[in-house]
Parts: sequence; C-alpha cells; structure tokens
Amino acid sequence: TTQYLEEADTLADRVGIIDHGRLAVEGTPAELKRRVGNDVIVATIDSDPTGARSALEGLRGVEAVELHDREVVVTARDGAAVIGPVAVALADHDVTLANLSLRTPTLDDVFLDVTGTRLRTDDHHSTTEPDTHATTTEVLR
Repeated sequence: TTQYLEEADTLADRVGIIDHGRLAVEGTPAELKRRVGNDVIVATIDSDPTGARSALEGLRGVEAVELHDREVVVTARDGAAVIGPVAVALADHDVTLANLSLRTPTLDDVFLDVTGTRLRTDDHHSTTEPDTHATTTEVLR
C-alpha cells in the first residue's frame, strides 16, 4: 500500500484506488491512465500557425488539432509515437516551432478523475483534499 502515486506508477504491476472504503478502480498503471484521456502535444509556433492545422489533420495517430493563438494542441492516443511526425509535418509546411512538448496522463489525473480530489503530499504525510475524503491508493502486485 502506498499513497505516493509516482512510486505506484513505477513499481506496481497493478494499482487500485480505494475511495471511501471501496475499490473504485483497478488495473495496470497504463490502463488506468488511458481511462483518463489521450496524450496531448503542444506546439508553440514562432511563425504563422495557419498552415499547422492542414499539416497535422491527416497525420496518422492524430485524433484532434486545435489552434489557440500561437499554440497548436494535438490530441493523440500515443503521443510518443506521434510527436516526431508532428514536428516533421510542421517543418514541411514551413511552420517554425518555438517549443514542442508532450503531456501524458498521470496516476494523479486518474486519482482526481475517480475521487474528485487530488492526493496532496506534504513531506512524508499524505492526505487528500478536502480532509473529509478518505481515499487511498492500493498497489497490487
């Protein structure tokens, strides 16, 4: 048993989240993170972003493309496999990148999705917010 979600993600074959005394969800860390959502690639553009959408919409593995000012937000099931082709496609369409980042769901995101709260860790004490919410993370080997 642990309340350190990074430790659970690294060491556990299976993870269970117990919320108010009942097992709310369990599975491998990868299964649980996929339950929350897809990976997100954020490209900050140094040039005109108008060509970005057309460069990326037909790209294999890309599920959605959104433009927000100078940012292009790409949703993908496997961001690690798609981030390279995203960079190449943007360069091929003369879109200059200032920054390219990948965000994948974490067990913290799963915890929030399942319980409605974040697990707060202060030094070596872990509590949930709000304090009236009794929740723990169970590591299943």
